[in-house]
Amino acid sequence: MIKTKQKLFLKFIFLLTAVFLGIIQAWNNRYTLSTGDAISYLDIADAYFARDWNNAINGYFSPLYSWILGIFIHLLQPSTYWEFFVVKITNFFIFMLSLICFELLLREFIFYYYKRIKKINNHLPLPEWFWWISGYTLFLWASLKWIGVNTDTPDMLVSAIVYLATAIILRIYTKSDKWFNFVGLGIVLGLGYLAKAIMFPMAFIFMGISLFSINLRKSIPKVILTFFIFAVITTPFILAISATKGHLTFGNAGKLNYAWLVSPGGISNHNWQGKPPGSGIPKHPTRKIFTDPTVYEFATPIAGTYPPWHDPSYWNEGLKSTPNLLKQIQRITKHLGVYYSVFIGGFLFYYSILVIFSGKLWLSVREIIGNWRLLIPAGAGLCSLMLIHVRPRLIASFCVLLAMGIFGSLRLPDSDQSKRFLIGLILGSLCLFSTQFSDLSVNAGEHINWKIAHNLNNLGLNPEDKIAILGSYRVGKSYYWARLARFKIVAEIPNINEFWSASEQNRNEIYQAIVKTTGAKAIIQKPQAHSPLDYINVPGWKKIKNSNVYIYFLPTIETLKFDLDLKNK
Repeated sequence: MIKTKQKLFLKFIFLLTAVFLGIIQAWNNRYTLSTGDAISYLDIADAYFARDWNNAINGYFSPLYSWILGIFIHLLQPSTYWEFFVVKITNFFIFMLSLICFELLLREFIFYYYKRIKKINNHLPLPEWFWWISGYTLFLWASLKWIGVNTDTPDMLVSAIVYLATAIILRIYTKSDKWFNFVGLGIVLGLGYLAKAIMFPMAFIFMGISLFSINLRKSIPKVILTFFIFAVITTPFILAISATKGHLTFGNAGKLNYAWLVSPGGISNHNWQGKPPGSGIPKHPTRKIFTDPTVYEFATPIAGTYPPWHDPSYWNEGLKSTPNLLKQIQRITKHLGVYYSVFIGGFLFYYSILVIFSGKLWLSVREIIGNWRLLIPAGAGLCSLMLIHVRPRLIASFCVLLAMGIFGSLRLPDSDQSKRFLIGLILGSLCLFSTQFSDLSVNAGEHINWKIAHNLNNLGLNPEDKIAILGSYRVGKSYYWARLARFKIVAEIPNINEFWSASEQNRNEIYQAIVKTTGAKAIIQKPQAHSPLDYINVPGWKKIKNSNVYIYFLPTIETLKFDLDLKNK
């Protein structure tokens, strides 16, 4: 066994590495966000702290990440210049929380591993230092390479909860089946659901594993207690979103993503109007106020910087999730390729080397089955995501559990050659790991989003003003400045080229339609490398200082009425 001083030294080295890499990632991404989802989480956080329950309760975005963001923002009170950096500070805090949860998991796993290996004679247990080094290396890879402190989503939070729930289950099996551990499991699983809706069905997987980890006669009442605590934590939010939707639901994220990505093609996750035929009947879609080019408005009733993505479950109510076998098979095949490139190929390579060296293939296979407490939640998470949508940040924690379950099956010959082999393998892995973070040297550059927001304020636009945008919001990064300026986007002209190809009269009609239906003060064309305005001179449109963003101040409703009166006279 590894000595206490050596173990503390290893932990200290990896802790310093984690802190250093996490801080560098946060600092290098301090001026931007990773996804348009982050704007929604920030807007929802504001709604909770303003007690605006209508806009806080959300059927698509789970609340826990917004709560944590809101706490940090309201404690630190950043200026708009530093708001995005506070998001990164929040992510770093969650990253460190995830590290603590993984530490607990790794400690319980090592105890679990040595308990199981006692049953096998004449084989070398993989030494404790091997598990600490390889475990922390895998954690840092999964947390910083696959998720990242720069990623502004709840996925790091979910990974912390997955690690902690698994640690509790291993503890129940190996050390203590006391009621306290089942109470803790219920709390963790309840928080997991509040972090992300996928953790609602996953909670029942974890409860099922805990049920069969000890004697059934003892476990049944304790798992009932776990379920009761889980229900106490989750029921208020489930009832809240069910009341707003008019039917019982624990969240619409899975249903909507299935409809957008798997159901028969052509369904847009923005401005769905009921096409293609058979996709459903919209109950309250964004409103089309102009046809050629298309213009949508969504000034009411949802708040937020960009209402259609503040709560997609409202605007997409009525959308059907229709099973499509062919597309489902295509989706699964595609995601199997992603899995192979992200982790299966690497796992197979290392596992093959170790199994060939051990010469005990069938023993390893048998021991893999024995690690079902790790493999079942890993498989459930990976398989459920494979059906709809896969990104490395979504699967990171499940891959860590999978690696523990697979490599925890290995048994090597008890020899000095085995020890030397493990040392070489670890050194090679550390060298590979050290080459994967070259992107940390990237400079954050200018705070272009703050500059755009600041210049727009200087031109006379104020917080809470309504604006229209020219260009699709699908690329959410184009509109981070709208959050910093505290504007509300109330209308959208998705196709820039169609707008500039229209006649001047058509464009004037569009301006009037936007003003009459929304009361917007200006249209702002999204930042892009090349704009038609770079080549043509259009009266009223002007370029914002030090940017490639253009603005057109719309006439007021009073001005439109005055002009109409003059024409009538």
